[in-house]
Amino acid sequence: MRAMVTKGGLYTWLNVRENKFLEEKFQGIDSLPKEDLNEREQFLAQTLVGRGILERSIKNKKTTYKLNTNKYAR
Repeated sequence: MRAMVTKGGLYTWLNVRENKFLEEKFQGIDSLPKEDLNEREQFLAQTLVGRGILERSIKNKKTTYKLNTNKYAR
């Protein structure tokens, strides 16, 4: 388990699967297109959006995810 600080300054706990997903998919990139994810990873990403860890943006019918972290608290 790992704690992460979101933009609101709140600590949120991540389980092992969520942590592994974030480490693998957001290694050196800022945004992640939904098309690069399989169904399980899309479900994980949407769950993390609901908890405030990822931020989802939709432009031209394309969905991308980016980390929603508080850079000042790290």
